[in-house]
Amino acid sequence: MTAGNQTSDPATPRIFLIGFNKCGTTSFHNFFLANGLSSVHWRANTLAMTIHRHRQQDHWPVLDGLDHWTAYTDMICLPGTPWNHSNSSEQPVIEACRYFRELHSSYPNSLFILNSRDPERWVESRLRHDDGRFAQAYLEAIRHEGIDDKSALCERWLNDWDNHHSDVLGYFATIATDQFLFFQLGSTPPSELASFLGRYFSLPSPQFPHHHKSPV
Repeated sequence: MTAGNQTSDPATPRIFLIGFNKCGTTSFHNFFLANGLSSVHWRANTLAMTIHRHRQQDHWPVLDGLDHWTAYTDMICLPGTPWNHSNSSEQPVIEACRYFRELHSSYPNSLFILNSRDPERWVESRLRHDDGRFAQAYLEAIRHEGIDDKSALCERWLNDWDNHHSDVLGYFATIATDQFLFFQLGSTPPSELASFLGRYFSLPSPQFPHHHKSPV
């Protein structure tokens, strides 16, 4: 799901959503579109695969060829998706939000948003996603690592969550602090998001929606 184009100049400010999927990524994507910002969401694994491939090849900038949008959300690759016509069967699981350092190095003037929520609710949302197909595909993709049931998968996800949040918060505590926002769904006021982005972008519709909200 994409909209609009812009320059591919790495010096141009971009917006990177560096939290996991199922943390309001669709809502952020729609927020960006509502405010006239070109935005790309998931793009059927290709955002994550491009970043991963360029990172392995030491090719900079890491989104070269796909860096003409302003905002980037849901940068994940899951083997077996898109369902029924997969382009990722030979790929590993790629949570490209974890490559925030490489994104910052490639696009140093950009803004970074750690979209977050209650981690237990996040795990529940992932388990329900696509009627359980997401969790099953994820489990199959990492079974070779000794993760062989849903309980172990949930533990893995929570460990990844803790490690990623620690890494991001530690990095931006001392580097480019004014280019980072920690946004917790349901508790961070939307006005903070509008203020953060408003220094660089005009926001005619600052109200933040919440699409695909998980049931309580």
